Amino acid sequence: MNAHTTAIQTPVRHTLWDAPKKASVLVVELLAGLNPLVVNRLREMGLEPGQQLLSLGRGPFNGPLVVQIQDCVYTLERQVAQHILIQPQL
Repeated sequence: MNAHTTAIQTPVRHTLWDAPKKASVLVVELLAGLNPLVVNRLREMGLEPGQQLLSLGRGPFNGPLVVQIQDCVYTLERQVAQHILIQPQL
């Protein structure tokens, strides 16, 4: 490497599991690797790209994530929440 070489930065990808409590986020993508039945259920819940939701926090002992989508509240297991890419909303 020479002095003119710059490091290419990989964009940071946040999943729904990373969302802090009381954070409003936008769903960006449902990552591959989830069971198609789970993906269908997430879409039925309204959890799909473009949807805004509110992270309400996690259950005790790193328990399920609690989210609010419009006027409904759901819990998601860690394995599912880690397959949902998000973007924080300001």
